Amino acid sequence: MVSGLSWYAIRTKPRQEERAVENLRSWGIATLAARLKGNDGRRDSQLFPGYIFARFDGLKMLHNVYFTRGVAYVVSFGGAPAPISDDVIGEIYVRMDENGVINNKTCLNPGDEVVIQSGPLRNFVGVFERESGAERVQILLHAVAYSVRVQVSRLEVVKLAV
Repeated sequence: MVSGLSWYAIRTKPRQEERAVENLRSWGIATLAARLKGNDGRRDSQLFPGYIFARFDGLKMLHNVYFTRGVAYVVSFGGAPAPISDDVIGEIYVRMDENGVINNKTCLNPGDEVVIQSGPLRNFVGVFERESGAERVQILLHAVAYSVRVQVSRLEVVKLAV
């Protein structure tokens, strides 16, 4: 367990993300519960349904966090809560607006050149073809004498500047 402030993933009780956030904040704990912009007028949904992030001192506040209403448990590995890198949390924050909503509908049109920003295909450049479900896109990647279509998370793709 890490001493000092660290971010941790918190599994919430079913559909109690907001309750957990509110109760953790009453302890003075910073939280992150990003939402995705609803499509076609639908209600916003959780970016990670059933999970939120909280920043607290694992040695001092873990007991309080475990017994906070709305919290099921702190995600752990090997029996110890697993801290999450500030860089990971930062990547989520930069994609959020002031209301904590990520607009997953970037302005991508068929034929737009894009670059994949994370995962095993990081830094590959391709051509946006179409959306493939609510949160995925299909991209045509070109290599020497070979082309392949891949599906990746919409959050991993950014349009190249013209």
